Amino acid sequence: MLRISVIVPALNEDKDIEHCLRFIRGQGYPNFDITLVDSGSTDRTVEIARRYVDKILVMKADGPGPARNLGARDSNADIVAFTDADTQVAPNWIEKIAEDFSDPEVIGVGGIFKPRNPRLLDRIMFKINSDWWYRLTAKIGFYQLGTPNCAYRRDAFLRAGGFDESLSMLEDTELSLRMSRYGKLIIDKDLWVYNSARRFRQEGYLRVFIRYLKAYFTLFIGRGVKETHFNTIKH
Repeated sequence: MLRISVIVPALNEDKDIEHCLRFIRGQGYPNFDITLVDSGSTDRTVEIARRYVDKILVMKADGPGPARNLGARDSNADIVAFTDADTQVAPNWIEKIAEDFSDPEVIGVGGIFKPRNPRLLDRIMFKINSDWWYRLTAKIGFYQLGTPNCAYRRDAFLRAGGFDESLSMLEDTELSLRMSRYGKLIIDKDLWVYNSARRFRQEGYLRVFIRYLKAYFTLFIGRGVKETHFNTIKH
């Protein structure tokens, strides 16, 4: 049976972290652990997380990429699975990940996002951007395994170098494209999570969309991504 480590980066997430971790801890899959990687929270995030996680790592980081890499390096599991502190995973999330990795050729799995506590606009935009878009681009080999809902074989993840810590955003897309050189990736439409729409409510869909367009452009012309992104959320 595959051993799966779930890695959750966090920074000042005491309003959401218990909800997130409770749904992970309630999974029926018998062989998994949870690691919280805290980026220097000044609220009760770590205190709350202790009730649910197997391990807490602390590091100062400007974004979640370095935190995820630290969690993966520290793990000794077969599979490293990633989600976010404001995300609620499906009841069979880990079991579904294990099922997808029963194919020995698969080295990476991504799923879709649904909005938590949605407005109608959130439902429409998430369906387009975090479901149809992921599945459509995967059909042409452009894989986007979003970090609120993805998993990799740990040995392949480390061999590829993990997330590019120089990127301020799209580090998950960049990793997906790099990982596709090492083996088979899939987008599983039945692997889903509820993801917070707080960024879009705080900034608006148009502003976030424009930021992503700029980030895609600079990524693909080889200039990296320096757009301010992670710190724009009011944690």
